[in-house]
Amino acid sequence: MQKGLKIRLYPNNSQINILNVIFGHTRFVYNYFLDYSKNNKDYKYTSWSKKLTELKNNEETKFLKEADKFALQNSLRNLKTAYDNYFSKRAKEPVFKKKHNTQAYRTNYTNNNITLYEKGIKLPKLGIVKCKYGKDIRDNKIISVTIKLLKSGIYEASIIYECEEQTLINTGKSVGIDLGVRKLITTSDNEKYISELDIDRLNNKIRKEQKKLSKCKLHSNNWNKQRKRLAKIYQYKDNYMLDKIHKATKAIVVKYDIIYMEDLDIIDLVSKQKLKKQKRKMLTSSLGKIRTLLEYKCEHYGKTLKKIDRYYASSQTCSNCGKTYKVKSNEIYKCPHCKLIIDRDYNAAKNIINYGLTHN
Repeated sequence: MQKGLKIRLYPNNSQINILNVIFGHTRFVYNYFLDYSKNNKDYKYTSWSKKLTELKNNEETKFLKEADKFALQNSLRNLKTAYDNYFSKRAKEPVFKKKHNTQAYRTNYTNNNITLYEKGIKLPKLGIVKCKYGKDIRDNKIISVTIKLLKSGIYEASIIYECEEQTLINTGKSVGIDLGVRKLITTSDNEKYISELDIDRLNNKIRKEQKKLSKCKLHSNNWNKQRKRLAKIYQYKDNYMLDKIHKATKAIVVKYDIIYMEDLDIIDLVSKQKLKKQKRKMLTSSLGKIRTLLEYKCEHYGKTLKKIDRYYASSQTCSNCGKTYKVKSNEIYKCPHCKLIIDRDYNAAKNIINYGLTHN
């Protein structure tokens, strides 16, 4: 199966100049053929590819030969995918790319043009670029590499590689998990992962830096420095949360064979929040990312993920007596029928596994 690995790149000045050239050329190709398809009503990749060859041989646009050929071809494929999604009504109509958006391009592996070393990676047109990575995949076959320039000024590469499917030892255990905001994951064994305090600490830091940015003169040197400083904090938060979620989901998949969770409609959940603070917490809680990582890890390691009815009132039902009580957004659930006092998320997780075991 195919997996991905992100690594940090440290290009030198000459490599940065080459990267800027490739970013610009791939953006030019995307925008050129977007305009061409609109004017000529031609949405076929084959005709675009022939036209791209003509552009490379044209005197005015022969500068396209300076870029990695796979980067230009993949730019056309990205445009084709965007149009396919648009015609299938899965997305809006493609728009022109701007220089100030996140810059990226993808190159493919062929004839050892991409090689990963201990402290570097060889990339087409760039040579060996210094890098840092945690997982050693030098024995695996590389499929493609996507190079990005983030808004924080950091360069990163996403490597897609082939690996053998892995299986974990069966434990014979089942678990129900409740996804929330105060504690992102609570299991039916009363284990909690990722506290709200971790997220609040980073959000407070972002608010302070955002306030400083608002006081800077727009597009001044100080404004640009503060913008990069704020972007780095956002990047740190994303990496921090992703690391926490990866570790939490891996621990659950290793420990349990069958995992039950609610089939959440996250867009509907956000729209139902009346307070802006609650909406912001729901949006930054990464509930969708948790579900996605659990799905692919269960598939990768041979475990089972089962989703229960999204309309089951797991938070409003007592796990002891089974009667329903409309509790407010309190952390403690107090049942007026059997007098049970229990953590609300833990109570919901117990209801989820009970429902899953009886209905599956």
